[in-house]
Amino acid sequence: MILPNLDFQWLKRRVSIEQVLADKALLSQLRRGNGRLVGPCPLHRGDNPNAFVVSLRKNLWRCFTGCDAGGDVVELVRRLDRKSYRLTAEYLAELAQGLPPAPHELVPAVSESFRPFPHRLRLHPGVDFLRKKGIHPETARRFEAGLYRNQGFLEGCIGVRLHDATGSPLGYAGRRLDSQLAARFGKWKFPSRLPRNQLLFNFHRIRSRLPASTLVLTECPWSVMRLHQIDVPAVALLGVHLSDRQEQLLRSASRVVLLLDGDPAGTKAAATLHGRIAPFAEVVIASIPQGLDPDDLRDHELRRLLSTVPMTARS
Repeated sequence: MILPNLDFQWLKRRVSIEQVLADKALLSQLRRGNGRLVGPCPLHRGDNPNAFVVSLRKNLWRCFTGCDAGGDVVELVRRLDRKSYRLTAEYLAELAQGLPPAPHELVPAVSESFRPFPHRLRLHPGVDFLRKKGIHPETARRFEAGLYRNQGFLEGCIGVRLHDATGSPLGYAGRRLDSQLAARFGKWKFPSRLPRNQLLFNFHRIRSRLPASTLVLTECPWSVMRLHQIDVPAVALLGVHLSDRQEQLLRSASRVVLLLDGDPAGTKAAATLHGRIAPFAEVVIASIPQGLDPDDLRDHELRRLLSTVPMTARS
């Protein structure tokens, strides 16, 4: 078994006292009201109906009678189970792996200077660029991707809509079609001040499937769309570097498959990402043939590549 994450600060943000009490079948003893849980103290097992109080907003507890003590979720579990701090952290980490991201964890720290573009643009999905990538028009429509035929930010680009982790639209990224412009300025255009290192492309669509399913981590949206066509949940980094925020989102997965480009940058990044992810999830590197990207492979080749990786997480 891979050792779970033992970062106390992360665990205190990730696991609520209410979730611990529910896991230990103690929640039914407490009544809820005004943002609090109140009832007999589960620590000293008293019968005073007002002795034990939990602040749901602050994620803190207090016993006003027998214990005359209080604290955070770590202190509660340590006292309930009479365990060391390390064993307490292991329990909380195991509990955290089975929980969906908390609402405050899903809201990205978008810069105040970035202004989301919530309006929908008309994009044309049936274009040669996407066909050559093996992306069906219906898939492009689902992901709101296609050629932009008007003037503006996406002029001369294949656009694809971006969302935050909760599904709120942020704007569009554009893949330049002019090879000279791509060589000079880079293949991709992003909105000014977009905090793209805070995003995982497609996370909002697949997060309900976690942690029961394996999550495939790729570099770009085209690979995500191709994997969607063979019913494989995937997200894209929009690059090869993993930020702390992106790592936080990945913690909701039990198993991560790294499916990066088959070039030196992708190979190097896969090794780095393996080291970052391994402490909190099973992680596998799927090797792409040298010089190819995941979206260069045909569907049967992608299936064969992933066939050795169980796509259902162990219980």
